[in-house]
Amino acid sequence: MRKISTRIKRILTSNLGLKIVSVLVACMMWIFVVNVDDPEKVQSFSDVKVEIRNSDCFGVDKTFSVQEDTDKVKVWVKARESVLNKLQSKDFKVVADMRNVTLGNAVPYTLECTSSALTKANWECEPASLKIKIENVVQESFGVEVDTTGEPVDGYDIGTSTIKEGDTINIAGAESLMNIIHRVSMSVSVNGLSSDKTVKGNIVVTDKNGTDFTQSQLDKLVFTTSSGVLSAKIQLWKVEQNVKVNIGTYGDPAPGYCVSEVKVTPENISIAGDEETLAELNGELSLTDMISVEGVSESFTSDTINLADYLKENYKDKLKVKSGTASTLSVRVIMEKMGTKKIDIPLSAITIKGRPTDLDMVLTPADKITVEIAAVDGSLDNIDQNDVKGNLLAEEEQIDLLYGDTLL
Repeated sequence: MRKISTRIKRILTSNLGLKIVSVLVACMMWIFVVNVDDPEKVQSFSDVKVEIRNSDCFGVDKTFSVQEDTDKVKVWVKARESVLNKLQSKDFKVVADMRNVTLGNAVPYTLECTSSALTKANWECEPASLKIKIENVVQESFGVEVDTTGEPVDGYDIGTSTIKEGDTINIAGAESLMNIIHRVSMSVSVNGLSSDKTVKGNIVVTDKNGTDFTQSQLDKLVFTTSSGVLSAKIQLWKVEQNVKVNIGTYGDPAPGYCVSEVKVTPENISIAGDEETLAELNGELSLTDMISVEGVSESFTSDTINLADYLKENYKDKLKVKSGTASTLSVRVIMEKMGTKKIDIPLSAITIKGRPTDLDMVLTPADKITVEIAAVDGSLDNIDQNDVKGNLLAEEEQIDLLYGDTLL
């Protein structure tokens, strides 16, 4: 045994320097092979999930909002290629614990990874922290309007659309977000609707610039109603086609002139309404006293008339212009000069009323007075002095001329 041990010792210690060099060379060759076949690289992973923890640590009266898109995180990893090839964005989780918020309202990120081959020294986040804005929570009540999309079956239109149970909704959220709310509505589809129906829809919040809130903004608001359910009652109206529109005028034209014709464009329109009101129209819609012709002697085109506004004001909840059709009317008023005729009225045809008993009356001219009569249709051939009578009111020094029972 002693001889064997001595022999082994001699083998191990002989050429010791050469053997050490051989081991070092072997290690270097192994490192070289590893670096060539599996080099160390840096790779980024985008759209890494951000988890916010302890978001309620500010209390019920405070809330926070993310600033500068700092919740969109990219993770940089330095590791062997073989390790990187096995990683995906879903293997990482970026954590922001609200209890770690700094005085500058920044929350440092920490990173968690499913791979045991990586340590904190292998990665870093960009950005490194979540920037937030801490605000007061505000709650307000808003009126809710109904907006419809789509069209009901042919021959019908949306008549009325109202919130079924109450028309208000309570909204709570960050003060800055609440301050830009301008309008709250519920969007419901009526496509293919053939009868009155109660439907549910989606809440739409519009800001003061007329832009709808994004889903991200809506997720930061809390909506509550008294009943817990928000739905709309849709009432359908029948559509009446080719309803003739008549426009009325008012006032006295210039002397010797009259309104010959009122031309309306479009002449016929489509109106939706309840069946009783449509039956009363009987195919014609008359807008009385709409255009003044006071002192007018020449034909003219009036300002356009907004029929939708007129119906809303005068036939509220009964009539409306069919959706998708023009609601403005263009009106042309044609004026015409009337025919005239001069007639001599003898004084004998004038009855004097209120003649003073203690004074004499002298009429000038002494035999007759001349009057000019105008007719709308210009037909004056059959009118003479026997058709015109006069009453002189002595106390008022005024003569009233009569054609039959008509005061001229």
